[in-house]
Amino acid sequence: MTVTEMTEVLRAAAEAARQEAAALLEKGEFPAALSAYDRALEAARATDDPAFGDWMYVCRAAAAIEAGPADDVLVELKRVLLRSASPATAVRAAHASARVYELRRDFEKALFYNRIARRHAETLGDETILAHCDNQSGMLLTVDSRFEEAAAVYRRALERTEGQEGVSSIFRSVWRDNLGYCLIALDRVPEGLALVHEAFEALEREEARSYTVYPLLDLCFGYLKSDRHAEARFFGESGLERVPLCGEPAVEKSFLYLLGETCHLAGDDDAARGYFDRLANLYPEFKNLRAYLEVFDFRNVINLRS
Repeated sequence: MTVTEMTEVLRAAAEAARQEAAALLEKGEFPAALSAYDRALEAARATDDPAFGDWMYVCRAAAAIEAGPADDVLVELKRVLLRSASPATAVRAAHASARVYELRRDFEKALFYNRIARRHAETLGDETILAHCDNQSGMLLTVDSRFEEAAAVYRRALERTEGQEGVSSIFRSVWRDNLGYCLIALDRVPEGLALVHEAFEALEREEARSYTVYPLLDLCFGYLKSDRHAEARFFGESGLERVPLCGEPAVEKSFLYLLGETCHLAGDDDAARGYFDRLANLYPEFKNLRAYLEVFDFRNVINLRS
């Protein structure tokens, strides 16, 4: 086999593994996706084509960031961003860097890299990538409680990809849930709940269970704001069971608060104390937290994304 033929075999193997990984990533199966991406990256680097290796690295980063600590990944993403002449590689490097900072709650840096990603996406003219940038910027607006602006950005992401072939229905459902949450936060609860239900049911059909945690949280929140305590408790307890699937342990605190408040308002004081005590155990520095939670109603000031 010639060198050229071997290179083509390696490129084909890398691309096959990348497609396998992308399908797993779309389902939220991050460790399995990372394993497949590792195979893709190994084959890509064996081609001795640095640009192809960089491309595969930034694809892999999307799974690596969700699967575990990403300090080393972030360093290499910045190096790729500086040296890459490919807008397709650069946009993914910047988008992934923004995601690292988003998970670190460093939203100023996340916004900086999101803007870089958007600039490269505009160069490409790819509406799908632009929609992903929209969703990310929408998240950054949401954590700042700028719900009207965030809702407009989420709507734009959905409009960009409406009817487009090859666009992930899972990701569109995530964006629809994000929009629904903003509407609930803006007290447009029936409209928001309808969107979240639609998103949740679509994600259930796709068996993308890791992505159902936030819709369940949003359903609990929406029904709590509507004083429909039975529904709020049902969706909250269902979501609490799924927290380990989403890779974001902090979301447990939101479920515990909402469930404690739901049970408190429904008159189930024993259950309310149980949830509030579990929440208080996660904040040992705050004394008498349960007593405060039983007295004050934070439903209209809480931001579940911050």
